[in-house]
Amino acid sequence: MISKLRYGNSVIEYNVIKSKRRKTSEIRVDANGVDIHVPITKKDSEIQDIVDEKKGWIFKKQLEFADRKRTNTKEKTVNYLEKRTWLLASKIGLTPSKVVVKKLKSRWGSAGKTGTVTINQKLTQASPRLIDYIIIHELCHLKIPNHSPRFWNLVAKFCPDYEKKRSDLDNLKIL
Repeated sequence: MISKLRYGNSVIEYNVIKSKRRKTSEIRVDANGVDIHVPITKKDSEIQDIVDEKKGWIFKKQLEFADRKRTNTKEKTVNYLEKRTWLLASKIGLTPSKVVVKKLKSRWGSAGKTGTVTINQKLTQASPRLIDYIIIHELCHLKIPNHSPRFWNLVAKFCPDYEKKRSDLDNLKIL
């Protein structure tokens, strides 16, 4: 039986599991949700009291699991973008001194004078073909630091349909 309880502005959903063999009550919080294990003889009002008494602890545990999930997702994002940048760099034949993935407010990426390529972490919300275009664009800046015709010719060498991808990026609303 799924039940709900308000806690501040949040709603805690929990599953009540009754068992003939159980003699005590137990609250389990994990990444999948909240389970309340109780003896079959426990009344609904008693279960409600148990959950009400522990709602602060339950909410705190739920936040911890949500934080862990966000951290893992961020690590996977950073890993993917870093690996993809190094892979494309080796295919193109340009070697950055360092690859950095982080949240940027107003740009998709950058290439510094020292050879550091920075890629916006939010880019994972884009399609793989747009991700590759941004990475190629920034890698090409290692060789040509401006947007001259020579630069665009270099980009076109590795990403022939770059103009279409630039247009698609303008329509992407994640920055």
